[in-house]
Amino acid sequence: MTSSVEQAGTPLAGVVQPQTSLAAAVAMGELWMEAGVAERAAARCDQAVREINDLLRDARQLTVKRKFGDNEDGQAAATRFSQAGHDYINTMRNAQRVFANMAATYRAAGRTVTEADAASEQMFGRSE
Repeated sequence: MTSSVEQAGTPLAGVVQPQTSLAAAVAMGELWMEAGVAERAAARCDQAVREINDLLRDARQLTVKRKFGDNEDGQAAATRFSQAGHDYINTMRNAQRVFANMAATYRAAGRTVTEADAASEQMFGRSE
């Protein structure tokens, strides 16, 4: 089952596949990053999630059905604008999920190096 982010034609569809591929590469041990670099990248993703929260703070106002005239055209316009507000909020929430997944992926890549270093040190001892 695909999420709404993964569906073709959504604004974030082109971002999800590369992020999923990166996560798979980390899980298979094919991608790793120095822990500090990984944490800085993850922190930037966390910051993006917070920035989106700021953008969405008053976004519910965009979903309110406003009057554009008491006729069929006015009601249709009100419905379209309200739906556009809902679409915006959904897209931004999906973007938050993508950024949160990216942060987790970066942190996992950083742990891979840390764990490999620890295993090497345990196996070969500390080199002086």
